[in-house]
Amino acid sequence: MSSGREAMIAAGSHANDPGRSRILGDAPGPLSPEDLGTDRIGRFGRYWLSLADAASGIPERERFDPAAVADLLANIILVEHLGGDEFRYRLLGTGVDWFTKRPYTGLKTSEIEGHGPGNRIHSIYSQTLRTQSLVGCAMPYVGRSSICRSVKQIAAPLRAADGRDQIVSLIEFELASGVEAKLLPPTKRWVL
Repeated sequence: MSSGREAMIAAGSHANDPGRSRILGDAPGPLSPEDLGTDRIGRFGRYWLSLADAASGIPERERFDPAAVADLLANIILVEHLGGDEFRYRLLGTGVDWFTKRPYTGLKTSEIEGHGPGNRIHSIYSQTLRTQSLVGCAMPYVGRSSICRSVKQIAAPLRAADGRDQIVSLIEFELASGVEAKLLPPTKRWVL
């Protein structure tokens, strides 16, 4: 681990709050069980690690039980690797769809501005496939929202029955202090 990453870990919220998962912001990187807290990201990561342990490697997609992470489903994304640098969004939770204000299900990452090669979102998916492990990244939010400060994302590989690689991911939108998106009426959601 580089000294820059170590400094980020020491300065991160995990050092002060062991309940929060330690997700670094410099670039997507592998996560270990020690990086996972008791928060939503940590629970998602631990669930995937339990599946990977049971499979002695990459878990089969069919082993991922949505009921086991029911309270996280609104923020879960399922991505399919199409080969090379191309990914397709197979499923986005309602919380992701609601926040992004555009349905990505069925679209390729190259068809969405800011999701193709060279972007951190794309890098998370690529790194997950390359390392065949749990990967996370914290990044500043770039978009039209005036209330979102940053995004934390964790991703893990799955193997589909047809042998294709898939990635299951949890995304957390960190809103400005004092803002709760669920309190915004539909007529005001354009500010997101």
